[in-house]
Amino acid sequence: MKSRRKLSFFSSQQEVDAAALMDTTEMLGAQAAAEVEVGEVVKVYGAIRALRIRPNTNVPMVEADLWDGSGLITLIWLGRRSIAGITAGRALVAEGRITKGSAGQPTLFNPRYELLAMGE
Repeated sequence: MKSRRKLSFFSSQQEVDAAALMDTTEMLGAQAAAEVEVGEVVKVYGAIRALRIRPNTNVPMVEADLWDGSGLITLIWLGRRSIAGITAGRALVAEGRITKGSAGQPTLFNPRYELLAMGE
């Protein structure tokens, strides 16, 4: 798939990767992270950039930062100590209602998700 984003010979690898993620986001009919609003039910696509597992809190949780090329969305699964297949670098589609996290970051709690192979 050829990117429709404006890239040049001097584009960084990060810019090339971001353009590819945004193209796939459009192809899957998902919303860009930069365009989601609190209260919306959304479908987002991206790659997990960071993963945090917090088993020693009162409520165990798995927390992941999903990067789609336009921004980050935090995904939080409550009551879980781990989720098979949820690893850094993994591509996925997530669906749920957008809220604001403690740092003002767009967040999905207990989203439905589908794991994808990178490049899919």
